[in-house]
Amino acid sequence: MIDVVLGALVVFLATSAGAVAAFFFGCVGKTKYSAMLAFSAGAMAFSAVEMFSQSHRMGGDVMAVAGFLLGFLAIMGAEKLLPHVHMHLKKEKLDKSKKKAALIAGTITLHNVPEGLAIATAFAASNPLGWFVTTSIALQDIPEGALVSTPLACYGIGVKKSVFYGMFSGFVEGVAAIIGYVFLSSFAALVPPALAFSAGAMVYVIFVEILPDALEGRMERTVAVSFAAGAAITFWIASALAV
Repeated sequence: MIDVVLGALVVFLATSAGAVAAFFFGCVGKTKYSAMLAFSAGAMAFSAVEMFSQSHRMGGDVMAVAGFLLGFLAIMGAEKLLPHVHMHLKKEKLDKSKKKAALIAGTITLHNVPEGLAIATAFAASNPLGWFVTTSIALQDIPEGALVSTPLACYGIGVKKSVFYGMFSGFVEGVAAIIGYVFLSSFAALVPPALAFSAGAMVYVIFVEILPDALEGRMERTVAVSFAAGAAITFWIASALAV
């Protein structure tokens, strides 16, 4: 349990470090924005592959594939229900603070709860896998925290509130990790399908949420290099932790 709490603290601090970037940089340019998104996608992609592999080794073909598809479809369904701040910010400038807060909360929930649950399921499987997933997610949480806070600063929410929302996204992720681990500790049989579920959820977020936004600026080479860098660094982390 101590490792999970420490892991939750790590992802919170990583996200907060990125969120504080709004104090120094304000709005982020398209090139940096695309590169940060693609790097995050690469780190998440390698983590998802590793989690799916672990799930397959623990539970076999049918369970791994079923869990993966269920996770993918669950996040796709959640996307229909939860508001997306980036979609609204692209279409209009929102005036009511309560509406802004609701949109931001929806985005935070959609993107960070699956990551928190991924950490929980990884630690439930083993400590080395837990720290690998935590480290790789924390690695992409730094740019992710910036990606939550800096665009909001661009749309007039205010730097302090933008930083708060970025830090809050890390808090949500950490809480999801702890709650998920407590649940899975009582139901060990759910760990293999939960790993596959988390992998499917992460893949959906990568291909439907992150990469389309990264490619919007038509900087394919920047996106490709950044994605490869994120995946390569995460692979190095996995090797160092001997997952």
